[in-house]
Amino acid sequence: MHLDFPPDVAGGVLFPYLEAMANQSFGMALGKGGADVMIQAMLGLLGELGGEVHLNAEVERIDVANGRASGIALTDGRSFAASRALIANVAPSLVFGRLLPAGSGKPEVDRRMRGFRAGPGTMMVHLAMSGLPDWSAGEALQRFAYVHIAPDLATMNRAYADALAGLLPAEPVLVVGQPSAIDPSRAPEGKHVLWVQVRVLPALVKGDAAGTIAPGDWDAIKEIYADRVIALLDRYAPGASAKILARAVLSPSDLERENPNLIGGDNIGGSHHLDQFYLFRPVAGWSRYRTPLAGLYLVGASTWPGAGVGAGSGFLLGKMLAGAAPANPRGR
Repeated sequence: MHLDFPPDVAGGVLFPYLEAMANQSFGMALGKGGADVMIQAMLGLLGELGGEVHLNAEVERIDVANGRASGIALTDGRSFAASRALIANVAPSLVFGRLLPAGSGKPEVDRRMRGFRAGPGTMMVHLAMSGLPDWSAGEALQRFAYVHIAPDLATMNRAYADALAGLLPAEPVLVVGQPSAIDPSRAPEGKHVLWVQVRVLPALVKGDAAGTIAPGDWDAIKEIYADRVIALLDRYAPGASAKILARAVLSPSDLERENPNLIGGDNIGGSHHLDQFYLFRPVAGWSRYRTPLAGLYLVGASTWPGAGVGAGSGFLLGKMLAGAAPANPRGR
């Protein structure tokens, strides 16, 4: 379900196996204090290497000169030249549908890039708690970083089919994160934080599979649907709702407003169905980070190896670009 694969889609069963084997072989790194630890480490390394990060700097367009990506122009009037490569960690549909108004010079490739499909939407419910949930399945679950709520394959299939039909699932699949269970520094002493990822949801709501929520935009219905999510949490951990001190709900629309790459609330960088995966990611013929426009490269979850907080695509592209660089006499 994380990669847009319900249980009955060919190839989907492979991913839980690979995930489980990889985690058992290599472990799962969790930064003490929160995900910002990872961001600060990356920024520190980039700074040591002479790099700069410009925040609140929206890119208006990618500039092209002599058939090559030559730099970027920002909405505030600034511009930056690219002497060798311009690397975009941006959804292909945004690069070729917004940032390159004139296209790459290959209309058919541009059309396929613009047509790169997003996966289903996601909702995030963040909770401040007076205590961890009392899971019916046993106290041991309070020692886990993640608890997945999906009672059977039929329920998962229904949720997926409902979302793709534009319906709010009557019983969505939930991923409950309990970060303070293993890292107490993330909450005040004696308190806890939870996040609930709701998988999967429609970007545009046409109706409700349960028949109780009228169609509407996410801004109008997100709190009502979040109530359904909390009620579902209560079913598996009775009394959990009574421990909630505060909550913040981020709908699929909120996620896209925060980050335009999360199209329709899709947090996986585009559907991973086989026509958009492996050697077809993002589109057939352009799976190795190059684009039809010389000097312009794509990385991120919309490219191989796909979704996840990892640097696989950037690492592989970096090796490719470094291999093409002139030899350094000092071997650096």
